[in-house]
Amino acid sequence: MSSKIAKLFRWHKKIEIRMGDKVLDTVYIRLVGDGDFQEAKIIALKCSKKLRIALRDKGTVDYEASFSDLNSLTKDELIMGVTFGEIPDYRDEALLSLPEKVVPELPDNPSLEQQEDYETKLDEFKTERAKALTEFIEKRGEERRKQIEEEITDIEKIRELYVASVVNMKCSEEFTRAFREYQIFKGTYMDNKFKTLAFDSFEEFDGCAPQLKNQLITAYITLELSGEELKN
Repeated sequence: MSSKIAKLFRWHKKIEIRMGDKVLDTVYIRLVGDGDFQEAKIIALKCSKKLRIALRDKGTVDYEASFSDLNSLTKDELIMGVTFGEIPDYRDEALLSLPEKVVPELPDNPSLEQQEDYETKLDEFKTERAKALTEFIEKRGEERRKQIEEEITDIEKIRELYVASVVNMKCSEEFTRAFREYQIFKGTYMDNKFKTLAFDSFEEFDGCAPQLKNQLITAYITLELSGEELKN
Protein backbone atom coordinates (compact mmCIF):
# COMPACT_ATOMS: atom_id res chain seq x y z
CA MET A 1 0.00 0.00 0.00
CA SER A 2 1.43 3.39 -0.97
CA SER A 3 2.11 5.96 1.72
CA LYS A 4 -0.42 8.35 0.14
CA ILE A 5 -3.18 5.72 0.28
CA ALA A 6 -2.20 4.77 3.82
CA LYS A 7 -2.59 8.39 4.91
CA LEU A 8 -6.18 8.39 3.69
CA PHE A 9 -7.03 6.07 6.55
CA ARG A 10 -5.84 8.72 8.99
CA TRP A 11 -8.78 10.98 8.14
CA HIS A 12 -10.79 9.10 10.76
CA LYS A 13 -9.99 7.03 13.82
CA LYS A 14 -11.47 5.15 16.76
CA ILE A 15 -11.12 6.86 20.14
CA GLU A 16 -11.43 5.28 23.56
CA ILE A 17 -12.70 7.83 26.06
CA ARG A 18 -10.80 7.24 29.29
CA MET A 19 -10.92 8.32 32.88
CA GLY A 20 -7.55 7.28 34.16
CA ASP A 21 -7.08 3.63 33.13
CA LYS A 22 -10.82 3.02 32.75
CA VAL A 23 -12.41 3.11 29.28
CA LEU A 24 -15.76 4.93 29.60
CA ASP A 25 -16.88 4.71 25.99
CA THR A 26 -15.71 4.39 22.40
CA VAL A 27 -16.40 6.95 19.68
CA TYR A 28 -15.29 7.47 16.09
CA ILE A 29 -13.94 10.79 14.92
CA ARG A 30 -13.29 12.11 11.43
CA LEU A 31 -12.39 15.37 9.73
CA VAL A 32 -15.47 17.37 8.72
CA GLY A 33 -16.29 18.30 5.14
CA ASP A 34 -16.68 21.74 3.59
CA GLY A 35 -20.34 22.07 4.61
CA ASP A 36 -19.69 21.47 8.30
CA PHE A 37 -16.55 23.62 8.08
CA GLN A 38 -18.60 26.60 6.86
CA GLU A 39 -21.30 25.89 9.44
CA ALA A 40 -18.62 25.93 12.14
CA LYS A 41 -17.51 29.37 10.97
CA ILE A 42 -21.07 30.72 11.17
CA ILE A 43 -21.56 29.29 14.67
CA ALA A 44 -18.20 30.71 15.79
CA LEU A 45 -19.12 34.17 14.50
CA LYS A 46 -22.37 34.03 16.48
CA CYS A 47 -20.49 32.99 19.63
CA SER A 48 -17.94 35.78 19.30
CA LYS A 49 -20.71 38.33 18.59
CA LYS A 50 -22.63 37.20 21.68
CA LEU A 51 -19.53 37.62 23.82
CA ARG A 52 -18.76 41.03 22.28
CA ILE A 53 -22.22 42.30 23.22
CA ALA A 54 -21.81 41.00 26.78
CA LEU A 55 -18.35 42.54 27.18
CA ARG A 56 -19.65 45.94 26.11
CA ASP A 57 -22.45 45.87 28.69
CA LYS A 58 -21.24 47.10 32.08
CA GLY A 59 -24.07 45.23 33.77
CA THR A 60 -22.97 41.75 32.72
CA VAL A 61 -20.91 39.15 34.55
CA ASP A 62 -18.53 39.02 31.57
CA TYR A 63 -17.79 42.74 31.80
CA GLU A 64 -17.30 42.59 35.55
CA ALA A 65 -14.94 39.61 35.25
CA SER A 66 -12.84 41.35 32.62
CA PHE A 67 -12.82 44.97 33.74
CA SER A 68 -13.50 45.10 37.48
CA ASP A 69 -9.99 46.48 38.06
CA LEU A 70 -10.07 48.93 35.14
CA ASN A 71 -9.86 52.11 37.24
CA SER A 72 -7.02 50.79 39.38
CA LEU A 73 -4.68 50.05 36.45
CA THR A 74 -1.79 52.43 35.89
CA LYS A 75 -1.15 54.15 32.57
CA ASP A 76 1.72 51.75 31.83
CA GLU A 77 -0.45 48.74 32.65
CA LEU A 78 -3.22 50.00 30.40
CA ILE A 79 -0.84 50.59 27.50
CA MET A 80 0.69 47.16 27.99
CA GLY A 81 -2.82 45.70 27.88
CA VAL A 82 -3.58 47.55 24.66
CA THR A 83 -0.49 46.26 22.88
CA PHE A 84 -0.99 42.73 24.21
CA GLY A 85 -4.58 42.67 22.99
CA GLU A 86 -3.50 43.91 19.57
CA ILE A 87 -0.99 41.09 19.04
CA PRO A 88 -3.37 39.22 16.66
CA ASP A 89 -3.46 42.36 14.48
CA TYR A 90 0.34 42.61 14.48
CA ARG A 91 0.55 38.93 13.59
CA ASP A 92 -1.78 39.43 10.62
CA GLU A 93 0.37 42.35 9.48
CA ALA A 94 3.48 40.21 9.81
CA LEU A 95 2.01 37.37 7.76
CA LEU A 96 1.14 39.80 4.97
CA SER A 97 4.43 41.70 5.12
CA LEU A 98 6.82 38.76 5.34
CA PRO A 99 6.45 36.39 2.38
CA GLU A 100 7.03 32.76 3.23
CA LYS A 101 10.02 31.14 1.55
CA VAL A 102 9.25 28.11 -0.55
CA VAL A 103 11.52 25.10 -0.41
CA PRO A 104 12.38 23.88 -3.94
CA GLU A 105 10.45 20.74 -4.83
CA LEU A 106 12.23 17.43 -4.66
CA PRO A 107 12.90 15.73 -8.00
CA ASP A 108 11.17 12.49 -8.92
CA ASN A 109 12.69 9.52 -7.10
CA PRO A 110 14.95 11.65 -4.86
CA SER A 111 17.96 10.10 -3.24
CA LEU A 112 18.16 9.67 0.51
CA GLU A 113 20.61 12.56 0.77
CA GLN A 114 18.30 14.84 -1.21
CA GLN A 115 15.44 13.98 1.13
CA GLU A 116 17.65 14.66 4.16
CA ASP A 117 18.70 18.02 2.76
CA TYR A 118 15.08 18.88 1.94
CA GLU A 119 13.91 18.25 5.51
CA THR A 120 16.86 20.21 6.91
CA LYS A 121 16.12 23.18 4.66
CA LEU A 122 12.42 23.00 5.54
CA ASP A 123 13.23 23.14 9.26
CA GLU A 124 15.60 26.08 8.67
CA PHE A 125 12.94 28.02 6.77
CA LYS A 126 10.37 27.39 9.53
CA THR A 127 12.80 28.55 12.22
CA GLU A 128 13.76 31.68 10.27
CA ARG A 129 10.13 32.57 9.63
CA ALA A 130 9.13 32.09 13.26
CA LYS A 131 11.97 34.38 14.33
CA ALA A 132 11.07 37.01 11.73
CA LEU A 133 7.40 36.98 12.75
CA THR A 134 8.29 37.33 16.44
CA GLU A 135 10.63 40.26 15.75
CA PHE A 136 8.00 41.99 13.60
CA ILE A 137 5.32 41.61 16.29
CA GLU A 138 7.62 42.88 19.05
CA LYS A 139 8.63 45.87 16.94
CA ARG A 140 5.02 46.79 16.16
CA GLY A 141 4.10 46.48 19.83
CA GLU A 142 6.91 48.84 20.82
CA GLU A 143 5.94 51.33 18.11
CA ARG A 144 2.33 51.25 19.31
CA ARG A 145 3.38 51.75 22.93
CA LYS A 146 5.41 54.83 22.04
CA GLN A 147 2.60 56.18 19.89
CA ILE A 148 0.08 55.99 22.73
CA GLU A 149 2.50 57.49 25.25
CA GLU A 150 3.34 60.42 22.97
CA GLU A 151 -0.05 61.16 21.42
CA ILE A 152 -2.64 60.37 24.12
CA THR A 153 -2.52 62.15 27.46
CA ASP A 154 -6.13 61.58 28.55
CA ILE A 155 -6.20 58.47 30.76
CA GLU A 156 -9.87 57.88 29.90
CA LYS A 157 -8.97 57.59 26.22
CA ILE A 158 -6.34 55.01 27.08
CA ARG A 159 -8.89 53.10 29.15
CA GLU A 160 -11.20 53.07 26.13
CA LEU A 161 -8.38 51.67 23.99
CA TYR A 162 -7.68 49.06 26.65
CA VAL A 163 -11.31 47.93 26.81
CA ALA A 164 -11.58 47.76 23.00
CA SER A 165 -8.33 45.80 22.79
CA VAL A 166 -9.33 43.29 25.46
CA VAL A 167 -12.79 42.85 23.91
CA ASN A 168 -11.28 42.13 20.50
CA MET A 169 -8.76 39.69 21.96
CA LYS A 170 -11.37 37.77 23.97
CA CYS A 171 -13.75 37.63 21.01
CA SER A 172 -10.95 36.35 18.78
CA GLU A 173 -10.21 33.62 21.32
CA GLU A 174 -13.92 32.75 21.55
CA PHE A 175 -14.19 32.53 17.76
CA THR A 176 -11.19 30.19 17.60
CA ARG A 177 -12.54 28.02 20.42
CA ALA A 178 -16.05 27.71 18.98
CA PHE A 179 -14.78 27.18 15.44
CA ARG A 180 -12.57 24.28 16.48
CA GLU A 181 -15.02 22.71 18.91
CA TYR A 182 -17.98 22.84 16.53
CA GLN A 183 -15.95 20.91 13.98
CA ILE A 184 -15.17 18.29 16.62
CA PHE A 185 -18.86 18.11 17.59
CA LYS A 186 -19.82 17.48 13.95
CA GLY A 187 -16.96 15.03 13.46
CA THR A 188 -17.58 12.74 16.45
CA TYR A 189 -19.82 9.67 16.01
CA MET A 190 -21.01 6.67 17.97
CA ASP A 191 -20.51 4.25 15.06
CA ASN A 192 -17.76 3.51 12.56
CA LYS A 193 -20.17 4.14 9.66
CA PHE A 194 -20.39 7.78 10.78
CA LYS A 195 -24.19 7.84 10.91
CA THR A 196 -25.01 8.78 14.52
CA LEU A 197 -23.45 11.84 16.12
CA ALA A 198 -22.06 11.28 19.60
CA PHE A 199 -23.70 14.46 20.90
CA ASP A 200 -27.30 15.59 20.40
CA SER A 201 -26.31 19.25 20.12
CA PHE A 202 -23.35 21.61 20.20
CA GLU A 203 -24.63 22.83 23.57
CA GLU A 204 -24.32 19.29 24.94
CA PHE A 205 -20.77 19.01 23.61
CA ASP A 206 -19.93 22.49 24.94
CA GLY A 207 -21.06 21.51 28.42
CA CYS A 208 -19.29 18.15 28.65
CA ALA A 209 -16.41 17.47 31.04
CA PRO A 210 -13.08 19.13 30.15
CA GLN A 211 -11.31 15.74 30.35
CA LEU A 212 -13.58 14.41 27.60
CA LYS A 213 -13.23 17.52 25.46
CA ASN A 214 -9.46 17.47 25.71
CA GLN A 215 -9.25 13.86 24.50
CA LEU A 216 -11.44 14.63 21.48
CA ILE A 217 -9.58 17.86 20.69
CA THR A 218 -6.23 16.05 20.79
CA ALA A 219 -7.55 13.29 18.51
CA TYR A 220 -8.97 15.79 16.03
CA ILE A 221 -5.75 17.80 15.89
CA THR A 222 -3.88 14.56 15.12
CA LEU A 223 -6.22 13.95 12.19
CA GLU A 224 -5.73 17.51 10.95
CA LEU A 225 -1.96 17.07 11.00
CA SER A 226 -2.32 13.84 9.05
CA GLY A 227 -4.45 15.71 6.53
CA GLU A 228 -1.74 18.33 6.11
CA GLU A 229 0.79 15.56 5.47
CA LEU A 230 -1.45 14.17 2.76
CA LYS A 231 -1.46 17.53 0.97
CA ASN A 232 2.31 17.40 0.86
